[in-house]
Amino acid sequence: MSRLALPQPPLTCAGQTLPYQLVRSPRRRTIGLKIDEQGLTVFAPLNLPAAQLETLIQTRATWIRTKWTECCQKSALRVIPREGALLPYLGRTVRLSLNSGPTRLEGGVLYLNPGRCGITVALQRWYRVQALPLFLPRVAHYVERLSVPMPTVALSNARRRWGSCHARGMIRLNWRLLKASAAEMDYVIAHEVSHLRHMNHGPAFRETLQHLYPDHAEAHRTLCERGFLYHAF
Repeated sequence: MSRLALPQPPLTCAGQTLPYQLVRSPRRRTIGLKIDEQGLTVFAPLNLPAAQLETLIQTRATWIRTKWTECCQKSALRVIPREGALLPYLGRTVRLSLNSGPTRLEGGVLYLNPGRCGITVALQRWYRVQALPLFLPRVAHYVERLSVPMPTVALSNARRRWGSCHARGMIRLNWRLLKASAAEMDYVIAHEVSHLRHMNHGPAFRETLQHLYPDHAEAHRTLCERGFLYHAF
């Protein structure tokens, strides 16, 4: 039997109302809670009594309310790609102007020709074209400092990871890093280059990262705080 997704009436938690969906599955043995911009989703065993679910939800009411508020705030800050939107680019913003001519960045304005593919796809293509030529010199910089061979560098479209390093000597960097500041970008690149020496996160790796990028902790914190903005499109 497949899982059952059951829309529920809006839920009130600690005085705040939010959308609520219950997903029951015969394979599930525990209760799980997920909060996102769509509201609360509760994952529960197929035969768990409704009263037990209600008790758990009310026990976690404060946490649910806090997470829902954070999701709503983040949603309000996300950029919608449309005429006049301010887009993140290398730690600053550029204004989007739609046109039928060639796509180009000029004087703080990105003149974008969306063509038939639409604004979002055209924007993603533009960022991706810019990304690798900007990433490669930074990778080369940290590789030279570490005295290791230059790896193959490719772009990633991952939704949760900013970069990865494979044992065979390939680094993949998320093209969305082009929306971040130079500090955030360099932190990720230094992190992945450090993995060329240490394929783990042990003391030796941390020492290498500290050597390559002493401000990594601050850059990591900034990326965690602002990363959701870079995933808007």
